Amino acid sequence: MQLEIPLKVEILLLPYYDETMPTLKASIPRLFLLSLPLYGWLSFGEPVSAQETPPSFEPAFDKRVKVTAITTAHHLRLADDTTIKLAGLLLPTQQDCERLAVVCPVVEQLTSYLATTLDQQQIYIASNTLNLDRNDRLLAQVKNKESNWIQKGILQQGYGRVITTTAHPTDLKEMLRIEDQARVAQKGIWHLKAFQVLKTDNLNTKTDRFQIIEGTIQKTAEVRGTVYLNFGQDWRKDFTIKLEKNHRTSFVNKGKNLLEMVGKRVRIRGWLFWENGPMISLYTPEQLEFLSTE
Repeated sequence: MQLEIPLKVEILLLPYYDETMPTLKASIPRLFLLSLPLYGWLSFGEPVSAQETPPSFEPAFDKRVKVTAITTAHHLRLADDTTIKLAGLLLPTQQDCERLAVVCPVVEQLTSYLATTLDQQQIYIASNTLNLDRNDRLLAQVKNKESNWIQKGILQQGYGRVITTTAHPTDLKEMLRIEDQARVAQKGIWHLKAFQVLKTDNLNTKTDRFQIIEGTIQKTAEVRGTVYLNFGQDWRKDFTIKLEKNHRTSFVNKGKNLLEMVGKRVRIRGWLFWENGPMISLYTPEQLEFLSTE
């Protein structure tokens, strides 16, 4: 089926996943661009190593558009009324500033950065990896007229975190690497206590929000097609990662390799919710990074 949206690209109907919420949003079909090839977009991914240092990578920016406004949520409004959400990023907004005063300087710096580099300017987007989110915003990698990759600049300054369900897997590898460097350097949000990477204990008061957590897998199990990675001896109250049956196809060997990961130290990101203890659901391989034990 062919449809037209303002950017005039061919699209394919696929389910939409969102790791910022505890459930799969597949009940609302979303429009995804058909990447080249589609098999590469689906990414039957290997586990991500946080210690890998791949060659420098940037998306292929090939579509020019005009930004006419930037919203308080850091979305870009285009001349044709399309709204762009910066792919692969979870950014602090004015609402976060109202709840947590210490984040206000970072929000102001991010707002200024976007206004300076993008507002009322011609920009370029990578059209081969575009898709629409559940609010019909176009998710895109963006480059400004000076050829600066905007996602890279934001992450380098510590203005935001990587969210793995709204970007192409190839882009995410580089974005995760840049985020890690900014975190080590304590830039931007990474010097604030509210954004620190958590350990797997004492998570009971940290639920109902996006979190990044590090820990060592103590036990694994497969129950009726769902894979569980447990970080304590009591699965009824300790932190757990859950990979449900209908999400396993994007993982190597349909996630069976994860059952052999006892003793591995990992970093997981996603929405932390309560289900027999604090839990994060695994939707994409890029959510789970394997850390060196050295």
